[in-house]
Amino acid sequence: MTKEDSLDRYLAPGTMVRLRNPTDGEYEHGVVVHCWGDDDIDAYDCFVAFFGAEVPSRTPSDKPYVLRYAASSLQVTQPSPHALMLRDTVIEMKEHLEGLSGETDFDRGYAMAYDFATKTLKRQCDAFGLREDLGWMEPDVSKWLLDD
Repeated sequence: MTKEDSLDRYLAPGTMVRLRNPTDGEYEHGVVVHCWGDDDIDAYDCFVAFFGAEVPSRTPSDKPYVLRYAASSLQVTQPSPHALMLRDTVIEMKEHLEGLSGETDFDRGYAMAYDFATKTLKRQCDAFGLREDLGWMEPDVSKWLLDD
């Protein structure tokens, strides 16, 4: 596949995306169902369940339609639940780290684990096309998203 900093990237299932309709410029919103590296096109391909103008917050009134799109054609609107869970873990670790003195092996080991988790989160942000400055300290994940 291509480099992590390109638009061609793996999108985890559950990642909310949108796709601009070329005829009217309106966006269709959906959720990645499956994403895989396709050797035939040397890029990531995804099945996306599209709901139309917005993804419903409750049980949808209509069935979504599933279409296949290259990951590079999709714009992330909300990170996957996995990225959010990692963000929450990093936030919790940071809170615990503030209460440690750094004088014991446990404290130093915890600081190393926090550093590793933060680097992993930054790599995920890069891979998912999220902003480099993260904004992960606040619950509003819209700060994570790249601007158009």
